[in-house]
Amino acid sequence: MKINEEKMFYDIADGQAIVINYLTGMYYGMSSLGSAVLDLILKGVSPARIADEIRKKDRCPEEIGEKIDAFIKTLLEEEILIGSPDDEGTGEPAVIGDEAYADGFDLTVDAYAEAQDLILADPVHEVDVSMGWPVMKEE
Repeated sequence: MKINEEKMFYDIADGQAIVINYLTGMYYGMSSLGSAVLDLILKGVSPARIADEIRKKDRCPEEIGEKIDAFIKTLLEEEILIGSPDDEGTGEPAVIGDEAYADGFDLTVDAYAEAQDLILADPVHEVDVSMGWPVMKEE
């Protein structure tokens, strides 16, 4: 799976994932663990390997695999991710720091519309892709 680059901008800062749909102006935030899981998915780590890593933590809920599946389903439905959740991944280790558990084992995706007008008013939306950016006005 990968980020839907045709619609989405993704960044992670201080352990928090931010995703902006630059076509609709919607932006998305995730729980701490959700941010870590998304980051690992984008690095090519398989959902099964991620679940195995999380299961090592004390008080991990038995249904963590189902929680990860539901989280990925939401990311696919929102078109944040594209691809197949059945991807085997690259075999990279799933390393999740303790800070990712600040919200417990919640895997949430929150959508926000508050900045839609501001995001859509950005002049980058007026760019002619075939000419590059910025486009200088002819005099």
